[in-house]
Amino acid sequence: MPEVNMPRLSDTMQEGTITRWLKKPGDEIKKGEVVAEVETDKANMEIESFSNGILEQILVAEGETAPIGQPIAILGTGANVKSSQAAAPEAPEAQRAPVPATSATFSSLSQSGVVASNGNGHGNENGSTMIKISPLARRMAEEHAIDLNVLKGSGPAGRIVRDDIEDYLEQRTLQPAVAQSVAQVAQVTPVALPVAAVASQPSVQPAVAEDDEVRTLSTMQKTIARRLTESKSTVPHFYIGNDIDMTDILAMRQQLNANAGEGGVKVSVNDLIVKACALALEKFPEANGSYRDGQFILHKQVNVGIAVDIPSGLVVPVIRDANIKGLRTLARDAKALIAKAQAGKLTPTDLDGGTFSISNLGMMDVSDFIAVINPPQAAILAVAATRKTFVPVDGQPVIRDIMHVTLSADHRILYGATVARFLQEVKRLLQNPYALLG
Repeated sequence: MPEVNMPRLSDTMQEGTITRWLKKPGDEIKKGEVVAEVETDKANMEIESFSNGILEQILVAEGETAPIGQPIAILGTGANVKSSQAAAPEAPEAQRAPVPATSATFSSLSQSGVVASNGNGHGNENGSTMIKISPLARRMAEEHAIDLNVLKGSGPAGRIVRDDIEDYLEQRTLQPAVAQSVAQVAQVTPVALPVAAVASQPSVQPAVAEDDEVRTLSTMQKTIARRLTESKSTVPHFYIGNDIDMTDILAMRQQLNANAGEGGVKVSVNDLIVKACALALEKFPEANGSYRDGQFILHKQVNVGIAVDIPSGLVVPVIRDANIKGLRTLARDAKALIAKAQAGKLTPTDLDGGTFSISNLGMMDVSDFIAVINPPQAAILAVAATRKTFVPVDGQPVIRDIMHVTLSADHRILYGATVARFLQEVKRLLQNPYALLG
């Protein structure tokens, strides 16, 4: 029978969590029809069926996680419709009783993502407890010989997921280093503290108070946290700022939007910044590059990502070929991407392929900030608010609209002089705005 499998919806995706089924067992499904919504490491996306048929069984329920390629539903003629949304096909009778979490158990229950444990939690009559675990986390646990009884799942219904395994491995790596540090301190301390005294020292992690609110991170939020940590710890950031006189370009924007009429596309300040950066990237291809495996990759396409704030975190949809698009076309594309982001309808194509990013907080009256690079890109531009400022013009103080920007750059690819020249070109284009209309 045809199956609906968990697709790869982004270049970094390894698993997805079903957030909502749009079809139920017994419904007719046509090829290309959306059957479910899934949360990936980047955004909430839709899953389409690649076949026609009747939805006979849902294998992965809402809130459950499945790796790429795993069947999540079965299509057929409708003769074998099962209304229950089980996380996996029913196991044989011999597998239904809880058993110790051995390698054999992992193999026999791999599809359900549930393994049995002889822990002390609440379970059946013999005191055993069922441990829910995603297939990817299960494989990682096997590879690293991790006892699942010591883990606490952070996924839906306490399910153990990849992040729980990674957190445990990180803690296990740190423990020997901490023990060694304590031993070194004991050697240089005139009077060593008793073991009980060491154990009673206050914990670095503050306790959770009764009135504290504890929120579980979504898959996207965990991925954002991991990628930002990786970026700051592995990419040598450096920062260069500049002030740009936006007086003339704001006047031009006002005229353009007035000429567009009520039904025309309105150009935002961010659209103008995207266009200026895209043209500057043509002149400075290093800023449009990536660092991968000890090599520089200079991209021919200029695909500018724009950071969009959404309730579940931050997404960066990509405006492709921003350097060769007309200003109104670019503005139309940007508005469509922002609307899709806010509605949770971004596709993998919308998110992949960026070569440079812009994060604009000017609308929030931010005076200055720096942004974290989105690897493997070489740079990201942080845009602050435009402010009325006295500046000298022909020796006289004149009020102008000044905007501060800061470029965060990867020092493996870019150097100070190159970044300074790139920002000078962005500044030249924005201060000579009609150059953006050519």
